[in-house]
Amino acid sequence: MREIILEEVSLEEIDLLHNMQVQSFMPLYEKYHDEESPAIEPVEKVRGRAEFPGRKYYFIVKDGERVGAINIGNKQRDNDNTILYISPLFILPEYQNQGIGYAAIRKVFEMYPEATTWRLATILQEPANCHLYEKCGFQRTGEETVINEKMTIIGYERKLTR
Repeated sequence: MREIILEEVSLEEIDLLHNMQVQSFMPLYEKYHDEESPAIEPVEKVRGRAEFPGRKYYFIVKDGERVGAINIGNKQRDNDNTILYISPLFILPEYQNQGIGYAAIRKVFEMYPEATTWRLATILQEPANCHLYEKCGFQRTGEETVINEKMTIIGYERKLTR
C-alpha cells in the first residue's frame, strides 16, 4: 500500500465530507438503527464540528483518492497532559479492511506529538473496529453506553509516557 496522506478539509468541502460520512456509516445505521448515528447527521452538525475551535477534519487520501476522513479535536489540558479525541474516523465501504484506518491513526499520532492522551469511542459489537484501535495501542476505559438492545458504545484511551 502506498503512503496515506491526510489533507485538511476546507469549509467549502463540508458537503463532500458529509456525503462520504453518510456512505461510510450507513451500513452500521442499517444494522443497529442508532438514532445518533453519523449516517443520519445533518450537514449542519458536521459543519459545526468543523468550525469548532480546536477541531480539525482531514480527508484520508490513498493513491490520490479521498477514501475517508478523520476528525481530531477538543484539545484539553489536564496538568501536564494534552488530551486529543478522534471522532469520527471513517473509511468508505469499498476501501475498508485495507489498513487505511491504521495508517491514518499512525499519521495523526505523528502530526500531534504534543498529545499525551488520545481518546475515542466505538461500537462494542464491531470486533474489527475494536481490533483496529487495540492494534494502535488503545485500551478499553471501561466506559460503556448502551444505545439499544443491539449496540453498546465503548470508550478507548491511549496514554503516552514521556
